[in-house]
Amino acid sequence: MKKILLNLKIRTKLSLVLLAAVVIPALFIGLAFSADFRDMVISNTISQAQKSSAKASPILRALAVRSQNVANDLSSCAYYQNLFSSASPADFKEAAQTSLAQDFLTKAHSYQSEGYQTRIYIDLPEGDDFFASPTASPIFAPLTQARGRYWYGIFQASSVDHLYCPSSYLGPIEASTYGDSAYIRRFRFLYQGKSLSGYLAVYYSSGLYRQALRDNLTFPDGVSYLINDRNQIIAETDRARSATYRIDYGQITDYLESSNAFVEKNVLGSDVYAAFHRIPGPSWYLVIIIPKSSLIRQGNQIILRYLAIIFICMVGGIFIAELLAGSIVRRIRQVSAQMSQVKADDTPSPMPPSPYKDEVGQLVDSYNYMAGRINALVAEQQRISEEKTIAEFNALQAQINPHFLYNTMDMIHWMAQARQYDKVSEIVMRLSRFYKLTLSKKDPVSTIGDEIEHASIYVQLQNMRFENAIDLVVDVPDELNSCHIPKLTLQPILENAILHGILEKNPPTGTIVITAWEDDALYLLISDDGVGMNQELLDHLLTYTPMSKANGSNVAIYNIHSRLRLLYGEGYGLSYQSIPGRGTEVTIRIPREEKRVSE
Repeated sequence: MKKILLNLKIRTKLSLVLLAAVVIPALFIGLAFSADFRDMVISNTISQAQKSSAKASPILRALAVRSQNVANDLSSCAYYQNLFSSASPADFKEAAQTSLAQDFLTKAHSYQSEGYQTRIYIDLPEGDDFFASPTASPIFAPLTQARGRYWYGIFQASSVDHLYCPSSYLGPIEASTYGDSAYIRRFRFLYQGKSLSGYLAVYYSSGLYRQALRDNLTFPDGVSYLINDRNQIIAETDRARSATYRIDYGQITDYLESSNAFVEKNVLGSDVYAAFHRIPGPSWYLVIIIPKSSLIRQGNQIILRYLAIIFICMVGGIFIAELLAGSIVRRIRQVSAQMSQVKADDTPSPMPPSPYKDEVGQLVDSYNYMAGRINALVAEQQRISEEKTIAEFNALQAQINPHFLYNTMDMIHWMAQARQYDKVSEIVMRLSRFYKLTLSKKDPVSTIGDEIEHASIYVQLQNMRFENAIDLVVDVPDELNSCHIPKLTLQPILENAILHGILEKNPPTGTIVITAWEDDALYLLISDDGVGMNQELLDHLLTYTPMSKANGSNVAIYNIHSRLRLLYGEGYGLSYQSIPGRGTEVTIRIPREEKRVSE
C-alpha cells in the first residue's frame, strides 16, 4: 500500500491530501453533529418565538387598551354624563336636541377613521321616541337589539362590567355591520325614577390583532393566536391551524404558574413546541405553536445546506488544488523533460530562469547551475582530450625510425670520400628539401601533394643508394593534391615497401604506384610488386607487436595507423592486402575534405 501511494502522481497526492485534511473531516463533523445542529435549530427557533411573543405583547395590549380608551373618551363627554351619570338626569328626548348631542355624535364618528364604531344599547321603555332623534339613531339603540347575543348572556350570567368579545360573541348582522370584535362595557343609569341597564360597545376588526400576530410570527409553518379567559380565540394567524393546535386557557395558566413559558406538547397526535406570553389587562394569552416536524425539517434543510456548502468548498478546493498541482507538475515536467534530454545527447542545456522562488524555482536554479558546471567540465575534458591527442600524435611522430637519416648521411660520407661532389650536392639538396617538408611547419597536417613530393624525394634518395632499383608511379588527380593529410603518412609506407618488399626480390628491383580517389571517404592506394607477406605478418602488421628481425619492425606502420585513428576516428586508418611473391597493397582511408572542414 505504501509503495502504491508513493508511486502516485504528485497531482493525485495533492488531491488526496486535500480530501484527507479538509473534506473528510468536514463531512465527519457535519454527520457527527447533525443531531446537535438540529437541536440548535430547534432551540434557536423557540428562542425567536419567545422573543417574538415578548415583542408582540405590548402591541396587542396597546390595541386592547385603545378600544378601552375610545370607550373612556366617549363616556367622559358632557352629553354622556348628562344622560347617564347626572344626579338629576335630563330628559333624553330634549337632551338629544342640544349641541352637546351633536358634539358627541361628531366625536363618535371621528373614531371610524381608525376602524372603531360605537354603539350604545340602553333599556328605555317601549315606545320611547328618543331613538328616533337624528342625533341618537346613529349611535343609540334599544337594548332589545342586544338581547339574544352571546355577549349579553355573559353579562346577565356574571358580574363582569366589561368584556372583550371575539366574533363568536357577536351576532352575524352585528359583526358584519360594525366589526367582528368589540369591547363592551356595562353601566347603570336612572331614567324617570327607574334604574336601567345600558351597554357601551366599541366595535373594531379582529384584523388589527391578526396583522400584529402575523408581523411577529417568525416561523412560516407555525401558528399564533390570542385566547381569553373563557377559552375563546380572539384572533389568529391561521384559523384551521389554531383550531388544530389549540391549548386550553387553564393549561396555559398552569404552565406559566410553574414558570414554564415554553413546553413540548402532543396535540392531537402531533408533537409541537408552544411558547406563551400573558397580555395584561384583558387577561389574554398569546400562544405561538411550532410543529416539531417543521423544526426537524428546517434543521435537516440547514444540514443539507451545510453539506452543500461543504460539497461546493470541496469542488472549489479540488479545482484550486488541481490548478496549483497542475502548475507545480507542469514546471516539474519541464525540468524532467530537460533532464531527459541530457540522456539523449549527454549535453545539458540550461532552462530559462524561473520567475518564482518556491521549491520548483530553486530546483530550476539548481539544475541550471548543474548544467553550467557539467558543460564546463565537458569543455575542460574535451580540451584535455585534445591536448592528449596532440601529445600522443607528437609522441608517435617522434617514434618514427630515424635510420633513413643515418643511412643517407653514411651515403654522403662515402660519396665525399670518393670525391663525388656533384652527387653529394644533389643528395644534400634533396635531403634538405625532404626535411624542409617534414619540419618547416609546426602544424602536424600537410597536403597530399606535399606528402607525394616528400615520398618522391625519399624514393630518389633511395635510388641513389640502390642504383635506381625503384620505379615510382604517381596517379593522383590534381584536385586531390590540396587535400589535407597528416605528415609522414606516405614515406614510412614507401620505406616499408622498398626495404621489405622490393629489395628482397631477386633481382632487387620493382615498381611502386600511388593512386587516389574519392568515394564515401578519401582513399590513397600504395601498391608494390615486392615479395609480399604471408597472413601471419598481415595479422600483426597493424598491432604493436614486433615482427621477426628478418622482416624488420612494424613500429612505423603501427604509428601511422594509430595517428590516423587518433585524428579521425576508429573507422579510418590503414588496411593491408598482400599476396606472397606478387606484392602488397596498402589502402589509406581518411575523411573527405568537406567533412573534415565542417567538423
